[in-house]
Order: sequence, then structure tokens, then C-alpha cells
Amino acid sequence: MNTPPAPTTHLPAGFHLWWAVSTLHAAGSSMLAFALIWLATGHGPAAVALVSTVSVLPSLCLLLLGGALGDRHGPRSLLVATTLAQLAVLLGLLVLVGDDPGLAGLAAAAGALSVISAFQQPAAIVFPRLLITREEQFSRALARISGSTHIARILGVSFGGIAISVWPLAALLAVCAFLAGLSLVVLTALRPSAPTPPREGRPTGLWHALCDGFRSAHALRSWPLLAAVALVCAAVLPVVAVVLPSAARAQGWSGSEAGLLEAAWATGTLTVTLLVSFVGTVRAQHRALIGGPLLMMAALAALALSFAAPLALPTMLGASALLGVGTAVFTTHIAPMLLRRAPAGQMMRFQSLMAIVQLAPPALLNSPLAALAGSGHASLALLLAAALAGSAALLIAADSRATVSQGTAPAPPPAPRAATRGPS
Repeated sequence: MNTPPAPTTHLPAGFHLWWAVSTLHAAGSSMLAFALIWLATGHGPAAVALVSTVSVLPSLCLLLLGGALGDRHGPRSLLVATTLAQLAVLLGLLVLVGDDPGLAGLAAAAGALSVISAFQQPAAIVFPRLLITREEQFSRALARISGSTHIARILGVSFGGIAISVWPLAALLAVCAFLAGLSLVVLTALRPSAPTPPREGRPTGLWHALCDGFRSAHALRSWPLLAAVALVCAAVLPVVAVVLPSAARAQGWSGSEAGLLEAAWATGTLTVTLLVSFVGTVRAQHRALIGGPLLMMAALAALALSFAAPLALPTMLGASALLGVGTAVFTTHIAPMLLRRAPAGQMMRFQSLMAIVQLAPPALLNSPLAALAGSGHASLALLLAAALAGSAALLIAADSRATVSQGTAPAPPPAPRAATRGPS
């Protein structure tokens, strides 16, 4: 008797090419982002708050529009356009900013790149899904991309801390421009293996498309999960981006020493992400979704103690790595859960919602937490972040009990049918 062929386990060559190039691109972006924040710390806490806010706020305002445009035109087309725009902006900054950017130049660079990221980020998350041939490969592909992103963060932040001590900002802008050009070349050569998600009937206005995305998220009861993501991001992203660098500067650390703290966090996230890519997620996912924030809470409390009574650097690096472990335990379980809920024609709008709940907390908290850390109150900022992580664990626990009491998980909305008339 003939047995059916085993499912394909190897990811396609096109995915691996994009995986490699996007990892390099992410490393360059992390390097430049750290360099901008580190240069801003030389102008005081208010400058850190300004640069960190303008690096987030434009993306926050434009992400939903970016997701709607991506669903309309396809992720590959939008990626080509945004990568070309990014290359042009980097080359323009290279000419205009020069070796001594000043605070205005730092803010302009952060803001311009944030605008492009709003349109690029949703498409960059969805595009790899079109490069795989089978749905069962999706979790492994997502874990590999997540893992390589953390490798890029480790290398980018570590190299950025060293490079900004010996190189001018113009040199880092040139490196990032080269990596953007390389990404553009690969994008023009790649062709998706999977079909582009179907559009929802006849084209409608962007506002109507955005409302459809919100209605689907409400029908799928995704808001408690998205709120938990927001709390986790509120606990970890401002700490990694502004609290740790500002506290390190206040204690007289060098840029390379400050970069080690973020690199330790990225190492913790990478370790868990690679483990999940080999063994998969745990079956009782709510335990990981609760346990991850609890680990984060413990790590943040340990860092608060470390800055209150300065401890040895290895101890602080261990606490930062534990923060990364808790972050990855949470994200590796919640990201596939949310992406699988997205209707086929609304994938990038769902990704935009996820990105917004990740970016909104830094936009709101970067300024006050940077002010606390820069004025010698880093421990208080870290304790506030620990409380936010604990709140995420409580929210997931409450939502898990509600789901069990309802008996069944929410069913996705029906697939959209071809429109027979215009939008009402």
C-alpha cells in the first residue's frame, strides 16, 4: 500500500534569503536606534524624552493606515516602496546631519525613520508568511524570524555602543543606508511562494477598511490579549530603551557598558525563542502567558535593587537577561495566537493593531521614566515597570478564567464574500 508523502519540513530558499537580509537590516536599525538615544543622553533627560518620543509617536499615529494600505496593495509592494523611502531618508540625513547632528538632527532622524516604520512594519511581519509553502511551517518560521531579530538586537546594540564611541553618526547612517539598499535588491528579486491574502470584495475607503479591522478584533474577543501585550510592552520597552541607558549615564558608565545591559536582555529573549523554535510552545499556553510577566516583574525588582544599592555588573546583567527570558516566554506564545486569529484579508490590519499596543506604552511612558532615571530615581522607574508586568499576569489570569467559564474559544468571523454593491 502506498503511503502519502511526508509534509515538507524544510523552509524554502526564498524564506532563508529574506531571513538573512532582514536580520542584517534589523541589526543596522538597532545600532542606529541605540546611537541616537545615547547621543541624546549627552543633552540631558529632556533630550532623551524628546528623541525617544519622536521615534515612536509618528508610528503610533500612522500604523493603522500602514496596515490598511498593506492589505490593499500587498506586503511586497509596500515593502519595496518603504525600503526605497528609507534608503532616500538615510542618504539625505547623511548629507544634512553630518558629524555633529545636535539635538534637532537627532530628533529629525528619529522622527523620519519612525514615519517610514509605520508603513514598513506591518508588511515586514506578514511578508515572510507568503514565502513559506505550508501552514504548519508558520510557527517555526515565526520563531526563526523572532530569534534572528534578537540576535540582530544583541549585535546591533553591542556594536552601536562601541561604534558611537569611536565613529561619528554619519558613519552609522552610511552602514544603515547600505543595508537598506541590500534589502531593496533582495525584495525586487523575491517572488512569494504562497498567494497574497484575498482582498475583501470590491475596494472600499481606507476608513471603512480600518473599521472592519476593529470589528473583527472585537468579534474575536482579542482585546484582553492586546491589553496584556500593552502592559508587557509598558513594563519592558521603556526600561530597555531609555531607563537603563539614562541610569547608566547618570552613574558614569560608558556607552559600551550601557549597551551590555540591553544586549543581556536580548540574549535572554534569544535563548527562549530558539528553544521554542526547536521544541514548540507549551500546551497550557495560559501558564506561559502568566509566567512570563511574573518573571519580568522579578527581574525588574532585582534591577531596581541593583541601582538603589549598586551591585556588580555581572549581577545586573543576570537580572537583565532574566527580564529577556520573561519577555520571550510571553511573546513566543501570544504572537502566533493573535496572528492566527486574523482573517485572511485583514492580516496587516491585525498586525497594525498589535504594533500599536506595543508602541503606545513607550510613547506615553518614555518621557516620565527617562526623567526619573536621569534624575537619579531609576529604582522608582523600575518598580513602576514591575507593577505593570504584574498587572499583565493578573489580566491574563482573569481572561483565562473567563474563557474557561464560557466553555469555547471564540470562532473567527466568516470569510468575506465578494461584494455585490458599494460600501454603505
